[in-house]
Amino acid sequence: MIETEEAVRRFIEGEQEAFSRIVRRWEKKVYNLAWRMLGNREDAQDVTQDTFLSVFRSIRTLRDPRSFSTWIYQITLNHCRARRRFRPSDVSLEDAVSGPAGDENGFHAPPASRRGQESVEIRDILCKAMTGISEDHRTAIILKEYLGLSLEEVARVMECPLSTAKSRVYHGLRGVLRNLKRLKVLDS
Repeated sequence: MIETEEAVRRFIEGEQEAFSRIVRRWEKKVYNLAWRMLGNREDAQDVTQDTFLSVFRSIRTLRDPRSFSTWIYQITLNHCRARRRFRPSDVSLEDAVSGPAGDENGFHAPPASRRGQESVEIRDILCKAMTGISEDHRTAIILKEYLGLSLEEVARVMECPLSTAKSRVYHGLRGVLRNLKRLKVLDS
């Protein structure tokens, strides 16, 4: 993170190339979060661009470069909410299960690269199980389990107390487990 802090400081001081370093360092993370929240590659790409445009315009308002990661994830989540084409509360688990892979009705995993069919199937099942939980629970799980943030970082990004972040991850994972049982992936 020191690289990011230094790049932020340098950009604020007027070094334009420093912003390119920030983008290179954070582009995949921002895209990954947007993709997992929206389930659509084009929307995730648009949110990624919108996020960096917002960062470019408002980085001088960032009081502490050490909080950049929290700040950029918050911006990304705000753009995801504004763009939301997919609303998990509007989609039942049964719709997600019966819908074809890649439709606009549910949470989908990123396209497989060279992974085996078994890995793709497992990822699809997990994505379907995530469809049936609330946005707050899903966001907390994505931040914690997929992006590797600590619970303290999840709380900062979601702007909630640590106990709430813990609860959201816990109840979200319980919801995923319940949905896996409904999908008959796990025994009851």
